[in-house]
Amino acid sequence: MERNEVEQKYAELLKDPSFDQLGLLLKEPNIFRVLRVEHKELNHSNFISWLLDPAETHGMNEVFLSRFLQDVFVDNRSSSFSLIELAKIDLTNVEIRREWKKIDILILTEKIAIAIENKVWSGEHSEQLKRYKDTIEKEFPKHRKAFVYLSPYGIESSEGEFYVNYSYERINEIIENILAIRGHQFGESITNYLKDYSTILKQNIMSNDQVNLIAKQLYNNHKELLDFIYDNIPDPFDEFQEKLDQMVKSKGWKLGSKNRYYVKFYTPAMEEMIMKYKKANGWPDKEAFLFELGFYYGKNISFNSYVSPPVQYFDYAERLTEILSEIPDSRKKLGQKWKAHFKTSLKWPLEEKMEKWDEDSEKEVEAFLDKITPIVNKVEAKMLEHRDELIKLKEGIEQYD
Repeated sequence: MERNEVEQKYAELLKDPSFDQLGLLLKEPNIFRVLRVEHKELNHSNFISWLLDPAETHGMNEVFLSRFLQDVFVDNRSSSFSLIELAKIDLTNVEIRREWKKIDILILTEKIAIAIENKVWSGEHSEQLKRYKDTIEKEFPKHRKAFVYLSPYGIESSEGEFYVNYSYERINEIIENILAIRGHQFGESITNYLKDYSTILKQNIMSNDQVNLIAKQLYNNHKELLDFIYDNIPDPFDEFQEKLDQMVKSKGWKLGSKNRYYVKFYTPAMEEMIMKYKKANGWPDKEAFLFELGFYYGKNISFNSYVSPPVQYFDYAERLTEILSEIPDSRKKLGQKWKAHFKTSLKWPLEEKMEKWDEDSEKEVEAFLDKITPIVNKVEAKMLEHRDELIKLKEGIEQYD
């Protein structure tokens, strides 16, 4: 879009009554928005744990917990429980654990154990639900157990035979019902917390608040301008990728294939030894080997050394895998397709770090790059030991093609 066209469309947006209405509604104070935690899964788990704990400061005692358990017990996947028994369970001494053995929320009494896996924006990975179920079975063999998969709309999990589907929509219903019936019993601050959280759920998780309806109408009225603005929004992932690119290059390493959320590289001495496939292997430049820094989930920076899947030139990939396996501390379990001889990671809440990026943040990443440097050097040295063999194998295949 040309500058004059952007300015004209922006003027039209400012004249739209919905624009003023939306602005006023979004300016209404909300503690979760002020703290910038409305999009963070961890903070939702913290708040739900607070609601579930009868001993906490919300003043609801076991009311929220009891409503939640009613929903869980009535589901046929909680066959070991019944609603009639719920009244007999002593909820005054319940224990709510957070991140116990990586389980988001654990509800524990002397006789029951209920595990909750919370997924707001991310999906399942690495059979985690099965692992959590196995953990509970092992740690609490005499307890009666239930497993809950919490998501915005209660979608089915990969372990649907065992996990009760539960939704943020239902959590909001419970909060609104409690406020309607018992709201007068709470102090002003608790009432405001509950109302603010309900608003955040409707606006940011379920997208069905009045604000969302106005925003959709505004978008329909000014789609071209808003699409243009959206395409130019600074992205913390992109910003971090640019920083990481520069830091990798400052180490004297060379950048490999470009993929969003990943920075791939190799050393200059390795370049002549690295085969490039002619068929797609998952990397744009089709390298047979690269080091990879990944930050896709925005929770950590992972480092892997990868021999990529051999879509052709199997002899080269197999021999390179054998050579790198000669390094004494290389991993024995390399993976089925992507052969990772080395792995490590750094805890890295990316969006939070990018909000307050400073010299300390940069030093933390530099320290991680220093940590992986000996690995890079060992891999380079091992490949150089077999330089002539790898080059001959690479050139022989290329000449044959």
